[in-house]
Amino acid sequence: MTSLELTTFIKKLPIAAGVYLFQDAASRNIYIGKASSLRARVRSYRDAADPRIRKMVAAAADLKFIQTNSEIEALILESQLIKQKQPQFNIMLRDDKQYFYIGFTKEEFPRIILTHQPHDSQITYVGPFTEGTPLKATLRFLRTIFPYCTCTQRHHNFCLNYHIGKCLGYCCLREDSTHMNPEQRAQAVQQYRMNIRAIKDILEGKKSTLIKDLTKEMDRLARNDKLEDAIALRNKIALLEHIFEHARIVKNSEILRRHEPFLARVLKSGKTIRRIEGYDISNIQGQHAVGVMVTFVDGQPDKNFYRLFNIKTVHGANDTAMLSEVLQRRLNHEEWPFPDLIVVDGGKGQTNVARATLAALGIQISVIGLVKDAHHSGRALIVPGRKDPLPLDKLSAADKNLVLAIDSEAHRFAISRYRSAHRRAV
Repeated sequence: MTSLELTTFIKKLPIAAGVYLFQDAASRNIYIGKASSLRARVRSYRDAADPRIRKMVAAAADLKFIQTNSEIEALILESQLIKQKQPQFNIMLRDDKQYFYIGFTKEEFPRIILTHQPHDSQITYVGPFTEGTPLKATLRFLRTIFPYCTCTQRHHNFCLNYHIGKCLGYCCLREDSTHMNPEQRAQAVQQYRMNIRAIKDILEGKKSTLIKDLTKEMDRLARNDKLEDAIALRNKIALLEHIFEHARIVKNSEILRRHEPFLARVLKSGKTIRRIEGYDISNIQGQHAVGVMVTFVDGQPDKNFYRLFNIKTVHGANDTAMLSEVLQRRLNHEEWPFPDLIVVDGGKGQTNVARATLAALGIQISVIGLVKDAHHSGRALIVPGRKDPLPLDKLSAADKNLVLAIDSEAHRFAISRYRSAHRRAV
């Protein structure tokens, strides 16, 4: 195929996601690739300097394409076609690289791994995939619909991913911490494996079959008056269809996230809440007191902006005074981006102290307080303009999980730093 002939083909290509197939004179596929814009990607082959690419183009006699609704579909379709057709130039052009495979382990709660070496007989693999970064981004997207575990070891308390809706929770708890009877555990294992199976089906190109199965299950739940479960499944189906119609794997191969206005309805400020800081104080009767700041951006923890404050000016068990000291010291760091919202662990006392500290410094940032119950679990919020605490159950699931995740992470960070200070002192 000459440069002029390739230019003719390029003009016929859409500016849309899809898969392109270079074919030789015998209509054999010699190279298969994916693109977010078919026209732009194939145009790059016209003036390529790599001699291997020039050789492939010269060997091609025809160019076919399959347009897809999204880049995720293109990623999956490319994988299927390469596995099925095994084009010679896909192998030649990757002689210095390795394909990616997604592995599914055969444990009670299966794990999902990304690897170049699909050789373990105890793992089921899907692939090959040509690029790792968009593949990881796709898994992150699917995990928001079908949560699964990534913890490396079991623990006694729910992990952070559980609080932000990316893990079912019980899959990484120690058995003595789940408080499940055998029937409940069997149901938990079944639910978890259904999520893993759904992700595997999608990556194998069985999205349509999966949606049909999920729709049948939704109808069954509705007929059995399990309306909440049916609605939850309906929302999963809608979100899955939305992703495959509109998702974009953009520059730097990051999935473009819709930045939701977290807690905007609760605060009634009309301002989008993207950056949130959470604060917690840890001490025992005033000894080895520390305060911590954790930062979440667009619902995700940003550990580059976690900060530890050793309490310097407060003596004795006065958590509200310690909180005020921490906030004053933090707000003196104007080089750290200010948040849109501050979450403090405590009721009206802590919340009012935090608001007074900001007011004294002439800084306007919304502050909410998380009220705990007798078991130290989040129960309600102290929010601006409301006399009584707002029960967490009145929040959307996303807002509730986000607040609990911020508080849990702040508490975890504070306790770990307190224990470290205590060990040094001992």
